[in-house]
Amino acid sequence: MDIKTLPIDALSPTSFAPYGDVMGWPADLAEGEPGYRSAASDFVHQLSFDTGIDGGPAEVLWVHYRDNSSRIDKLEMHRLTHQAVVPIHGGDLVQIVCLDHDGGPDIDSLKAFRLPQGLGVSMHPGCWHATRALDGEVTALMLTRHSTTRELIAMLTEGAAGSESRLTPLPAAIELDLQR
Repeated sequence: MDIKTLPIDALSPTSFAPYGDVMGWPADLAEGEPGYRSAASDFVHQLSFDTGIDGGPAEVLWVHYRDNSSRIDKLEMHRLTHQAVVPIHGGDLVQIVCLDHDGGPDIDSLKAFRLPQGLGVSMHPGCWHATRALDGEVTALMLTRHSTTRELIAMLTEGAAGSESRLTPLPAAIELDLQR
C-alpha cells in the first residue's frame, strides 16, 4: 500500500483561509475593528467565535497533546462549531486539516501546518482535523462548544454515535514529512 507523504507548511492567514482563521497578535490594529492601546495594556478584536446554530455555550479547555506520531490514519470533524487551538507551552503543534466533501474528508485538500507557541488557528465548522505534538508534550488553549466536548468524550470512551462530531478512518495512512 502506498503511503502519501504530507509536507508541514508554515502557517499564514492566506494558506489557512480555506480551513479557518489564524489567531495571533496582529502587528497593527485592523482598521474598523474594536481595539485599544495604552501604556498599561493593548487589546484588539481578532475574530468572533461561532458555537453553532442554537448558540450553545463556548468552552475553554486546556489540552495536553502527547501524540507524536507522524502517521495520520483518522480525522475528526465538528459540524456546528468553530474550534480554536493555540499552543501555549512545551513546543509547537502540527495541525492537520482537510475540507469536507459529501460528509467525508476531501483528501485532495489535506494540509499540515506548524503552529508555533502563541500562534493558533480557529477551524471552520466542518473542517476535518488532527493534531500532533512532534517535539514532546504541548499544552494548548482550546476554544470549542461545551456540548461538542461532552459528545466527543462519549464517542472516545463509550463508542457513542455523534450528532455534532464525526470520527473517520482515512482510506490510506498519511505520513507527515518531518524532513521539511
